[in-house]
Amino acid sequence: MYYKSNFMQKLLWTASCLLLLTLAINWASCSKSNSDSNSANVTLLTKSVWKFDTAGIDMNNDGNIDQEDPSLEACFKDNTYLFNKDSTVVMDEGATKCNSADPQTATYSWSLTNSNPPVLKSDVNPILAQGLKVRTLTDTKLTVYKDTSFQGIKFWYVLSLKH
Repeated sequence: MYYKSNFMQKLLWTASCLLLLTLAINWASCSKSNSDSNSANVTLLTKSVWKFDTAGIDMNNDGNIDQEDPSLEACFKDNTYLFNKDSTVVMDEGATKCNSADPQTATYSWSLTNSNPPVLKSDVNPILAQGLKVRTLTDTKLTVYKDTSFQGIKFWYVLSLKH
């Protein structure tokens, strides 16, 4: 029982670090596609400001979070993200900052591939260079995930944003 609990704690810790890194660095880079589906996705992504909804581990890769990430601090949960059509995203720290020295807003670059599923990419960090796969993108919800493994166990780390 202790092994299982300790393993789950390590698993959550690793996944949490991945999410925190993602939120801290944000999304960046690349180009746009001319296809209709990618154009529709860009329109949905740039419609209005996104805010945190939920994040956690999906053990069976069905897109549903099996274990919410309890390690996320309020200072990350109140951040907002405004994706602009010029391929910039403005991240606002919200009412609470994790580090008071951080600027209130920061601007980064983003791109969305025309693949299935679409991938939100970043060249800021090698971990994010492969991108975050888009599971859901609607008028009100953006859900991305990262294929992850820990000690040989594969899972998705899922992050959902909402309007």
